[in-house]
Amino acid sequence: MQNMYKYLKSAIEGEGKTEKRHDLEVFKRSEELALKYDIEYDGNSFVPIDLEMADATFEAGIELLHTVGIYCKSTQRVIQIDEEDILKSLNVINPLEIGRQKEKITVPHRYPLASIPPVIIGGPMGGSVSEENFVYINLSAAMENVVQGIYSGAMKQFCGEYIRPKSPLEMLSVLKAARLERIATKIGGREGLALLGPSTPTLPTSYLLVSSDELYSCNDPQEVYMDDLKTDYETLSKCIYHQEHGNHYISGQVPVFGGPCIGSPEGLAIIDVAETLQSKVLAHSSIHASGAVHVESGSSSAREIMWASNLSSLAVSRNMNYYTARYYWNAAGICTEMMFCETAAQAIGDTVCGRDILLGPVGARGGVPDHSSGVESRFMGEISQMATHLSLEEANRLVGKIYSKYEDKLNNPPEGKPFDKCYRIKSEYDLEPTEEYNSLYRKVSYDILGDFPGEPV
Repeated sequence: MQNMYKYLKSAIEGEGKTEKRHDLEVFKRSEELALKYDIEYDGNSFVPIDLEMADATFEAGIELLHTVGIYCKSTQRVIQIDEEDILKSLNVINPLEIGRQKEKITVPHRYPLASIPPVIIGGPMGGSVSEENFVYINLSAAMENVVQGIYSGAMKQFCGEYIRPKSPLEMLSVLKAARLERIATKIGGREGLALLGPSTPTLPTSYLLVSSDELYSCNDPQEVYMDDLKTDYETLSKCIYHQEHGNHYISGQVPVFGGPCIGSPEGLAIIDVAETLQSKVLAHSSIHASGAVHVESGSSSAREIMWASNLSSLAVSRNMNYYTARYYWNAAGICTEMMFCETAAQAIGDTVCGRDILLGPVGARGGVPDHSSGVESRFMGEISQMATHLSLEEANRLVGKIYSKYEDKLNNPPEGKPFDKCYRIKSEYDLEPTEEYNSLYRKVSYDILGDFPGEPV
């Protein structure tokens, strides 16, 4: 708590400035550092192969965090981060165990080209979910053996009523959502499966309401969301609460390429590294999750996003001990070939570049209800297992082949079908994908795995 007090004091006494000025400084400084450290995107690659550039990106991320600091929106002041604090944090890591009982796992600390695949966390991971399909969507993920945890979605109704943010009704809906998630693990025969979230709350009290042994225990990483190199009192309060109670928690950030802070793939990669360092030094979270999206498509599967995210992952996994995860915000809806291709392209890059945990995926950018399923998470896990045999060069070529299949659809993706049109639902105990969905899954799997180098699949 000693460092937390120091940073809280800095949030009160630090340099005052507007949020707009902070955004501009992050933008300008990240672009300057890209030039200083000779970080350059060739416009064609998906998986970087230049490890010296990855190390330079890490150095640039340290310099960006140290020189620009973290903006506290509650006080409109800048929290200055000492470079010494950053450097001292790099090699400090505690083993991460998530889940309970027979579903408890130790998350492996991965590095580039590791032979162990990433941990797969299924579920809607913050995407919109209808009340009527909430338990079924979580159950479909729990039924997949490759899935090692569930990241909850945002329930949009309670007893048929739309939930007004920051209202008492929200608290009731958060309780219902957390209980349904836990029930889904029991029905699926995987009681104790790790839960990540919750994603429905907008109130700090709603987040903390479900932090209990019954629902989100200390081994169920709880969500603490932060903006681009920014924080506020609510976020810091949640961090203090989880630290004091010995909870694992996951800090999530979704930087927007083309937004006020980010104007180039190189700048995005540097900011992504700086935000990872922010999560460890300031938030002290167990896991940092990044999910950069493109301002035009709203997806995480665009070429520039994948290159920058993969470069950041290489930089972090080579230079610090920390658990990192990635959100998959796909443009297409589920039950489409494009949705599978978006997932495959990202999973290959994340796997070879050393990401520890893959989250999702969610379709329709998470904004349309019920575009998540266990089939999509299973596919993500299978692709990541296959990708452990690839070199960086092989991964880059393979992602390029896959990307060519959906590149021209990113700004006008297929809508797909909601969950209840992709699964045959008779009851919680009689739930399975439709034959159409299974046939599409088999077709795309055969096509993509057939492109992997080596023996034919």
